[in-house]
Amino acid sequence: MIDTLMVILFPYLDFIPFAVPRYYMFRDRLRIPFRYIMVLITGVATLNSLVFYLISSSGYETAMQWTTVMRYGFMLINLILSFSLIKECFPKLMFTYLLLLSWSFFVFGNANYIESRFFWNFSDQHPYLVYNIARIIIYLITCPFLFHYLQHTVTEALKIQDDALWRYLWKIPLFSTLFGMLYCAVDDVYAYATWEFLVSRYLMLFGTCYVSFVAFKVLEISRTRTQLEEALHHANQSMNAQKKQFDSLAQHMYEMRKARHDLRQHLAVVQSYIEKNDKEGLQNYIELYKNELPHDVLDLYCRNDVVNAVISYYAGVSRDNGIQFDVKTDYPELSSITETDMTVLLGNLLENAVQACLRQKDEQPFIKVRIKRHGNSELLILIDNTCKTSVRFMDSLPLSSKRPGMGIGAASVQDIAARYNGTVQFEQRKEVFYASVLMQYDSQI
Repeated sequence: MIDTLMVILFPYLDFIPFAVPRYYMFRDRLRIPFRYIMVLITGVATLNSLVFYLISSSGYETAMQWTTVMRYGFMLINLILSFSLIKECFPKLMFTYLLLLSWSFFVFGNANYIESRFFWNFSDQHPYLVYNIARIIIYLITCPFLFHYLQHTVTEALKIQDDALWRYLWKIPLFSTLFGMLYCAVDDVYAYATWEFLVSRYLMLFGTCYVSFVAFKVLEISRTRTQLEEALHHANQSMNAQKKQFDSLAQHMYEMRKARHDLRQHLAVVQSYIEKNDKEGLQNYIELYKNELPHDVLDLYCRNDVVNAVISYYAGVSRDNGIQFDVKTDYPELSSITETDMTVLLGNLLENAVQACLRQKDEQPFIKVRIKRHGNSELLILIDNTCKTSVRFMDSLPLSSKRPGMGIGAASVQDIAARYNGTVQFEQRKEVFYASVLMQYDSQI
């Protein structure tokens, strides 16, 4: 009875323990609910178990001939299923599949070693009993470590929206998995009892995890550096805008002092026109005087100097290029959102809006900016602009028109919004591009 149960359990342990974390990693990208997928893969494993039971019941020779074929056949079926049920690109799906396959080879390899090294005679009497128990124990031992790695390293890396990069990354676990498959075609069961076999399993899993970890860390550092450069770029623009405003204000103050100094002479001229009752001459003189008064050159969109400087900079760029620029802001005086983050966020959104408008040649382009507060904890930023060029999206995020994958600016906006427990939404409708960012902030700082 126990031997029959072990035969039935064998295919379930082949697949289900490694399928659950795979689908769980992509739980927000599934075509059907997660619970239905668990029912489906359990059904496939049941079919696998039935086929394996029939093969095992046909005798030792049949089992030796068809077991490996059956295992690889159902491995292919499960691979096709996962590619059909998960909405993700091929390289990411293949990377996670091969990574979990390396883990399964590690578990199976250790179980094979334990069985063939220490319990060979016992396994002759009770096939699959020691092997199944060893697989369960090794899986439970390695599970916390692999789940932590998948949750904190792989899941974060899957957020990288760069197709060109992933075309290379998925090959990291490919070669170690191919190396591990070499032993799968070995008929000599004593080969599983060698230390070379055991070491190959450790090298396969830990080598894959380590190389992937290093690659992801390099990418994270590169991404952080790129975002810092982006922040520096927009910070420089903000400083230039503030310097421009300061220079304009200084010039404005100088002209006001000059006008105030000349006011006495102007009043004397006005008095003479009044005494002569020369209304026409007085009116002409006043018009002339008004034209000589200094213009109000200071743009004030917001009480926050940094936010005002960023908006003023792009307002000036828009004016210089004939772009209609409409702004209404209600920015909080006190906010936990750092000025650096606001500079990068607004700078990216407005720079993309200006570039989209500059690509238009015919109709009057426009940019509309709205910054609103919801209560004392939510800030909503809305930027609409004309955009006749069709924008491609991936995962609701716009792809760059300059390079493969998602644009650096969109990635920066998404990261900043996430930092403040917020959301980002981009869409294009009727030749207008809409960008909206909702962020949480603390006004008690």
